[in-house]
Amino acid sequence: MTSARVHLRPLVGDHVIARLPADAPVPTTLLSAPPGNGFVSVTRTPQELSIVCPAAAAPPGATIDGPWTALYVEGPVPFGLTGVVTSLVAPLSAAGCPVFVVSTFDGDVVMVPSSRGDQARELLTAAGHTVTEQSADTSLS
Repeated sequence: MTSARVHLRPLVGDHVIARLPADAPVPTTLLSAPPGNGFVSVTRTPQELSIVCPAAAAPPGATIDGPWTALYVEGPVPFGLTGVVTSLVAPLSAAGCPVFVVSTFDGDVVMVPSSRGDQARELLTAAGHTVTEQSADTSLS
């Protein structure tokens, strides 16, 4: 196991993972919202358009999974630092907790089913990470 230890901050509110057809347009309302309005990630592959967003902003007609609790790894996390995601996923996986990870340029967002959010925070703290209390701030900065 790696010695990578990070600081995580819960993002406010429930999030969902949405799936649309690969050729679907990206919902412009998600990308035009001010940065403080929650975490949004859009990924297009040849098979799908995958969107992570606040539950209230879920795109109509999408296949939805959730709700999920999002924990932001305070960054920037250097690209050369190895084992960060493993150090987060391993204790959750060992406890049978599903995990969905989105990586960004500066950090990572670790998501767990909202019903397991408290357990995830306890597991990550026991693994040596620090997790702050949830605040009203929804931004990633």
